[in-house]
Amino acid sequence: MPRHSKNNTASSVFTYHETKSLDYGTKKHRLGRDSFREYNACFLCLQTARDPVACPQGHLACRECMYESILTQKQTIKREQRLLEQKLQTLEEKKEREQEEARQVMLDQFEKTQTSMLGNRKRQQREQKKDETIDESTNPGVKRKIQDATDEDQLERTAKRLAEEKADKAKSKVSSFWLPTMTPEAEKQYKDEIKPIQTQTMCTAVKKSHPVSLKTLIEVKFQYEDDTKKKCQCPACLKTLSNSLKFSVMRSCGHVICNTCVNMFVKKTKRCYVCEAKIKSKDIIDMSPEGTGFASGSSLAEAKKWDVAFQ
Repeated sequence: MPRHSKNNTASSVFTYHETKSLDYGTKKHRLGRDSFREYNACFLCLQTARDPVACPQGHLACRECMYESILTQKQTIKREQRLLEQKLQTLEEKKEREQEEARQVMLDQFEKTQTSMLGNRKRQQREQKKDETIDESTNPGVKRKIQDATDEDQLERTAKRLAEEKADKAKSKVSSFWLPTMTPEAEKQYKDEIKPIQTQTMCTAVKKSHPVSLKTLIEVKFQYEDDTKKKCQCPACLKTLSNSLKFSVMRSCGHVICNTCVNMFVKKTKRCYVCEAKIKSKDIIDMSPEGTGFASGSSLAEAKKWDVAFQ
């Protein structure tokens, strides 16, 4: 079908101009070199790492920034634990009040039964017949055995009945749903439904966070080309480290070696090339940088963002 300006009927709902102005749909943007941090940059402050350390998965950071991050997370965890304890205490107090009210209702009902002539016998007979009818409908020909309920069960039923009565009284008779008194409330939360708080500090260098602690941090030791300490190099092949080069750190000693030399020397001898420390396969942690901006040398070459129209 020809795409003429006057008879173009096969176009989408929104034109290109409307889509750009509305921020409608998925937005894609090609990431360049400026979007990736340097190989020796801290993922928290984005500056060159000072006294660098790495997490168990090889994410580089300043020692000060990492300590501050862990300390902040621990303070947040303690604050959440205090709030959780207060919430649990409030729930316990509320449950005790409900049980006390139910106990008082049971005592009042017992006093009424004792002071009246016939007591509460007629009502008990009606409830007994109702239970037998329900049991016959589920199991024909079999009558329900009368069992004396325990005090806890009776107390629980009374508390539930009181809660339902309070809820019915609290409901407004007006059908105006837009009034503040008619807004729905959250359901009652019990102690068993509260989820426990995560007490482990996490590394947030990637989308999927992983645990980190002060004991698991690795002291990273770069070898510099000169006294200016601006450029780092591999101690084995003396190649300058950059975002286009992949390298690893040794967990036991902290020396940084490019992956080519790791495969050639470290994995064969099971020892560090610099200090001759014993190295296992699990002690070699990859520290490859984010990338260079090119599709072949970047972990993420394109960023996406989506939004709903007219929001």
